[in-house]
Amino acid sequence: MEKPILSVNNLNVIYKTRKFTVNAVNDISFSLNKKETIGIVGETGAGKTTTALSIMRLLPERTGRITGGGIHFNGDNLLSLTEAQMQCVRGANIAMIFQDPMTSLNPVLTVGEQISEALVLHNTGNRSPQQIEKRVDEVLTLVGISPSRKKDYPHQFSGGMKQRIVIAIALACEPSMLIADEPTTALDVTIQAQVLQMIRDLRNRLSTSMIMITHDLGIVAQTCDTVAVMYAGELIEIGRIADIFTGDLHHPYSLGLFGSIPKMREKTERLTPIPGLMPDPTCLPAGCHFSPRCPYRMDVCNTPAPTCKMNETHQIRCHLFAKESLVSMHLPESLKTSPALPKDRTQESAIEEKHEAPLIQTLGLKKYFRIKNSYLHAVDDINLSISRGKTLGVVGESGCGKSTLGRVILRLLKATAGEVRFNGENILGYGTQKMREMRRKMQIILQDPYSSLNPRMSVVETIAEYMIVNKTFKTRQEIFNRAVKLMDTVGLARRYVNSYPHELDGGRRQRIGIARAISLDPEFIVCDEPVSALDVSIQAQILNLLMDIQKEHELTYLFITHDLSVVKHISDEILVMYLGQCVEHAASDDLFDSPMHPYTKALLSAVPEPDLSASRREISVIRGEITNPIDPPVGCRFAARCDSCRDICRSKDPQLVDYGNKHYVACFMLQNYRVF
Repeated sequence: MEKPILSVNNLNVIYKTRKFTVNAVNDISFSLNKKETIGIVGETGAGKTTTALSIMRLLPERTGRITGGGIHFNGDNLLSLTEAQMQCVRGANIAMIFQDPMTSLNPVLTVGEQISEALVLHNTGNRSPQQIEKRVDEVLTLVGISPSRKKDYPHQFSGGMKQRIVIAIALACEPSMLIADEPTTALDVTIQAQVLQMIRDLRNRLSTSMIMITHDLGIVAQTCDTVAVMYAGELIEIGRIADIFTGDLHHPYSLGLFGSIPKMREKTERLTPIPGLMPDPTCLPAGCHFSPRCPYRMDVCNTPAPTCKMNETHQIRCHLFAKESLVSMHLPESLKTSPALPKDRTQESAIEEKHEAPLIQTLGLKKYFRIKNSYLHAVDDINLSISRGKTLGVVGESGCGKSTLGRVILRLLKATAGEVRFNGENILGYGTQKMREMRRKMQIILQDPYSSLNPRMSVVETIAEYMIVNKTFKTRQEIFNRAVKLMDTVGLARRYVNSYPHELDGGRRQRIGIARAISLDPEFIVCDEPVSALDVSIQAQILNLLMDIQKEHELTYLFITHDLSVVKHISDEILVMYLGQCVEHAASDDLFDSPMHPYTKALLSAVPEPDLSASRREISVIRGEITNPIDPPVGCRFAARCDSCRDICRSKDPQLVDYGNKHYVACFMLQNYRVF
C-alpha cells in the first residue's frame, strides 16, 4: 500500500497569552494520499486554519505553540526541521493559498515580480533569469491570465483575478501539496465556479495533493475525496465523500451543519440551526465538547468521547456510536439519515392575495456616478414593486448595482432620475424634515456587523441610539426598557446589555444591527448581505429571526445577496441584476424551477450544492468577469459573455417581456418562445 504524502498524528496546538491559554487544536490525526483532496469543514473557531498554519509552521512566534504530536511530509517530521530547512519546504514542496488575496499580495510589486520572487527563492532547477521569466508566463497562462499583464499591479485586477494570481504564486514551484484556506469566500458565485474549476483542473493536470479548508459543504462535495469535520479543535468525523454525504450514520454536529443550509431545490418553512454557539476555547467543557449543544446528550458525554470506526474509511468521535454504550443499540433515526435534501414541505392552503397598492415601488430609477468625463451606470432604469409583508430578493455579481439600488431607494444616495414611491408617494421630492420623518419607516441592515457598529457604544446604547435621535420616548428609562425588549426579540441575552461589539461574535453583532433597525417600528427594511459573513449555523439562526420578525410585524424586505440558496429560502420574488439593469424578474419558485435568461441559468448552475448527484455535474462557467458600464455600449450588456449571443444583441437593448405568470425576461433569444 502506498504511503500517504502527509500524516498528522495527535496534533495539539495552543495560543498562549498573558491571561489565557487558547486550546486551538486538540489531538487530531489524519492523512493525505498522493493526488487526493481532503476537505476540512467546521464553524469559525473550529481550528481549521490553525491546523493549516501548523503544517506550514507559520504559527505566530510569540503566542502559537505546537505542544504535542507529529506532522510527517514524505516521511520527514516537519516539526523537527530547523527554520532554514522549513523555508526550503514552503513554496517548493508545500504551498498555501490564503483566504484574502488583497492582504496576500504586495501592493507595490507587479504580479510578475511576486511570482518570480517565489521562483528565485526556490530556484531548485537553477533556472536562468530568462527561464524564470518564461515560467512566470507559463503559470499566468495556466491560471487564465494573459502574460501581457505581468507588469500590472494587484489593484488593477478584480477580486477573482487576484485570487488567480495568488494561486499562480502557489503553483510556480510545482509543489506536491497545496493548502487552500477558504480560497473562494470573498468571490461571487460565478467567479467562485471559475476558480474551483481551475483548481480541479490543475489538481488533475499536475497530480497535486490538496487540503481544502472551507465552511461551504457544496464546495466540499464538488472538489474533495475525503471530508474531515472539526469542532472546537477536535476532529469529530472523518470519512470518504460518500460516507459523509450518502452514508447511514453521522455525528450530530455534522447533521446540524447540513440542516443549517438553505437548499436550492427545496423551500423549507424554517431552517434547523444548531442551538447555542461554539464553546470558549479558553475554557472547553469537560468530556465531549459538543455535548452542551447536542440534542442527544447523555451523562456519559461528560467523559471524553471515543473514536468509533463505522467502516474502513469512516470514523466518528461520539459516545452514541460506542459499542459499550447501551444507547448505541437504540440510535435516533435522525442519526441514521443521510444529510440529503429534505422532503417537500406540506403545501399550505392557498390564501387569496389582497390586490392593494405596493408599499415600495420604483419607476425608471437611475443612478449614475460621474467619473472624469464619463458616467458609471450603477443603476439603469429599474422598475420594481414590493407588496406589504413580502420579500423581494435582488441577486447578481459584485458590481452589478445591488447595494446602490438599496441605498438609492432609502435616499442614502441621490437618484439621477426616476421615482421611488412609498405607499404611492414619490419620496425623492421630500424635503429634509419630511424625509427625516420617513426615515423612521425605512431602515437598513448592513453587510458587515462589525464596521457598522460604533466600537465605543455598548449594546444597549447602540440599540437605543435611533430612539434617542428620533425622540420616540419621553424618558431614558422607557428607551432602556424598549432596548432590552428588542434584545429579547432578536435573541440577545440580557447579560450583554453593557457589552461592546469587540466582545461579541459575528452572529450576535448582526443581531444588534437587526435590533437597531427595527427599534423605530419601520415598515420597510433593506437587508444588504446580512448573512454573508456568518457561519452556516449562525446564518440559519439569523434567517429564521428575520422571517419571524417579518411575520410578527408585517415587515417588507428588499433582500440583497449573492447567495442563491439564501435568496430562494427567504424571498417571495427575485430580481436578477446585471450591470445596473434587471435581466429577469419572477416569483422565487418560478425563477429557480424555470430560469430563462442565460445569465440566470449560469448563476444557478455555478452554485456548488451539498449533494453528490448535483455537485459532481459539469459546472457552467461564465467566461470573463463583470465590468462596470462606463458609457455602456449599445446592445445587451451581457452579450460579451453570452454563448447564445446574436447579431441583434450587439445592436439593440432588450426590454423586459412578460412570458407568462409575471415572469419577466430581457433577452432576444426568447422572442420566438414568447407566450401571448
